[in-house]
Amino acid sequence: MLPLSRTFAAWQFPFRFRTNDESLMRLVEWCFGDLPPADGPPFALSVERRPDDRYDLTLVHPDGTEEPCGAGRRGPALVELLCWEVNRRARATAAEGTVVHAAVLAGANGAVALCGESRSGKSTLTAAAARRGWRHLSDDLGLIDVQALTVAPYARPVMLREGGRRLLGVAPELPEGVERFFADDWFLPASALAAVAVHEPQPLVAIGLLSWGEPAAVEPLSRARTLHGLTLHSATLAHRGAAGFDDLVGLAEAVPGVQVSLGSADEVLDLLAPLVGAA
Repeated sequence: MLPLSRTFAAWQFPFRFRTNDESLMRLVEWCFGDLPPADGPPFALSVERRPDDRYDLTLVHPDGTEEPCGAGRRGPALVELLCWEVNRRARATAAEGTVVHAAVLAGANGAVALCGESRSGKSTLTAAAARRGWRHLSDDLGLIDVQALTVAPYARPVMLREGGRRLLGVAPELPEGVERFFADDWFLPASALAAVAVHEPQPLVAIGLLSWGEPAAVEPLSRARTLHGLTLHSATLAHRGAAGFDDLVGLAEAVPGVQVSLGSADEVLDLLAPLVGAA
């Protein structure tokens, strides 16, 4: 095995990485490079490359307990599994908080959490904002402090499908020797697209609900519609029950909601720029 990577913090999930594959090590350190360093005993994501070029993933707990997470994966499937495992463990650390499925983008004024389902355009907007040098918090999950009205960064790798890369003209330079880990879905750090990765919570200035439609538009929402959208896109409401719903009510009352109709990504960002204080 190669030496362990540095320690990364995915919210309260601290982890390091180890493998016997040098190019995979370069890829992981690049992909997760926007995450801050972690304190405390870390978990270890351990990947063994087999002679047949398949990979086995094991999570090693701080006490040494080993937990198999996947066996016999090919390169692209392995990277997807790694990102999914980190996502899953990070979400578990925030199970008692208010987490929404959202791309979270920010400027000098603060952040907007753009809530949407899978394939709703969250990662495409995130990549477009990165190319404009906006502050990057997440392309997938937002952990909101309902009392402070802030969002905690979770700068996991941005996942861009082939259509999104083609639409944005994204062709980042990859680390040497990692092409075999990419197929349709690419995972890359937002900083590779020129985003500013931040590690401190950012003020939440708006909650956006994404929808497809022409032309691009950003229109105010009522508190009731904002609350309805938050309940649909909450990642922790089912677990937290009434307490979680009360927090969403408070959030809808305290933070303006907007309906974001997706024309082109740049048109949407032009409309959001004055709100967050970005170019």
